[in-house]
Amino acid sequence: MLVLLPALVHAQSTSITLDEAVELFKQNSLQQELARYDRLRKQGESIRYKAYPNPEISVNREQLNAGSIDYEETTYMLSQPIELLGQPFLRNQRASKSQKAAELQFEYDRLQLIRQVKSLYVEYWQLSQQLEIYNQALDVIRKARSAAKARQSEGSFSGLQVQRFNVELSRYRKQRDQVRLNRTQAGNRLATFLFSGQKLDTEIQPSDSLMVEPINLQEQTLIQYALANRADLAALEQIVAASELQYKVEKRDRLPDLNLNVGYKQQSDGAEGFVIGGTIKLPIFNQTRGNVTITRSQTRSRQTELTLKQQTVQNQVSTAYERVELVLEQWTSMQEGAMDGSMLEAARAAYQQGRYSLVELLDATQAFVDGQTMTYETIADYNQALFELNVQSAGRISNSQNN
Repeated sequence: MLVLLPALVHAQSTSITLDEAVELFKQNSLQQELARYDRLRKQGESIRYKAYPNPEISVNREQLNAGSIDYEETTYMLSQPIELLGQPFLRNQRASKSQKAAELQFEYDRLQLIRQVKSLYVEYWQLSQQLEIYNQALDVIRKARSAAKARQSEGSFSGLQVQRFNVELSRYRKQRDQVRLNRTQAGNRLATFLFSGQKLDTEIQPSDSLMVEPINLQEQTLIQYALANRADLAALEQIVAASELQYKVEKRDRLPDLNLNVGYKQQSDGAEGFVIGGTIKLPIFNQTRGNVTITRSQTRSRQTELTLKQQTVQNQVSTAYERVELVLEQWTSMQEGAMDGSMLEAARAAYQQGRYSLVELLDATQAFVDGQTMTYETIADYNQALFELNVQSAGRISNSQNN
C-alpha cells in the first residue's frame, strides 16, 4: 500500500475496496496519530508519577578564625529521601496499570475510528448507487421526452405532455445534483481519513459490492464476549486498580519520609571522618489527610463508574443487535416485488407504444427511483448497523466473519 499510495493520490480514478480503505487509514490517518499522541501523553504522566526522588549532593566549606589562627572545615553530604512503607513499589504498580489503561483506550479509540472509516465508505457507496439510479431515471425521461416531441410534431401529442416531461426532467436533475454534492462531501471526509491531508487529484470509486449477510450469533453471546473483551472496559478496570494503589500510597504517606544524610568532613587541623544524620518533618502524623480523602473518593467513584460501564456495555450491545435485526427484517420484506432497471425500461417502451399513459410512465419512474433508493439505503443501514455492533461487541462480528 505504501508503494501504491502516490499512484492512488494522483490517478484519475481510484478503485478501493473496504479492506484497502482500512489499511490506508492504518498507515496514513492523522486522526489515528492524534489518538496515539494522547496515549503517549497518558503514558508519560504515568512514568512521571513513578519517578523516584533523586539524591541531593551538597558541599559546605566553613572558615573559622580565632585571632590569628585560621581554621577550616569542609563537609561533603549526600541526602536521599527514603520511603519506609514500600511506596515506590506501589507507585510502580500504579504506573504500570495506568500505562496499560492508556494502551487499551487507544485500542478502543482506534476501533471507533475504523468504524467511522467503514461508515463513510458505505455512505459513499450508497450515494454512488443512488447517483446511478437518478442517471437511469433521467435517461428514461429524456428518451420519453424525445419521443413525445416527435409525436407532437406529428400532431398526435399535445405540448402539455412535453412540458410535463420538462418539469420532471428538472426535478430529477435537481435531486441528482444534490445526491452528487452529498457524495462529494462524503468522499472528501473519507479522503481525510485515508490520505493524511494530501490534496487528492482523483475520485474514489468503491469497488466492493455490499450485501446483506445475516449473522449467526446470539445476543447473549455477544454481550458476554463484550464484557470479557471490550478494550474500553478493560481500560477502566486498569484505572480502578491504579486508583486503589494510589489510595494505598496516600495512606502510607501519612507518615513523613526519612531523609538520610551521609557525608564526609575534613578539618584544617588534619581531623577527618564520616558524617551520618537524618531529618524528618513535623508533625509526624496525618501529613496527607486531605490527599487520602481525595483518593478514597476518587477510587470509589471509579468503582461506581466501572459498574455503570458494565451495564452500559450490555445496553449498547443489545441496542446495536436489535438495530441489526430490525434492518434485516426490513430488507427481507423488501425483496418481494422489487423493481429493477429492466422494468423501468419496459415501462418506457410501453409508453412509446401507447400502452402506458404519461401518468403511468411517471409513476413507474418514481416507483423505480424510490424503490431502488430504499434498497441501497437499507443495504447501507444494515452494514452500518453491523459495523456498530462489531465495535460494541469488541470485534466479535469481524472475528466470526474471518473464521
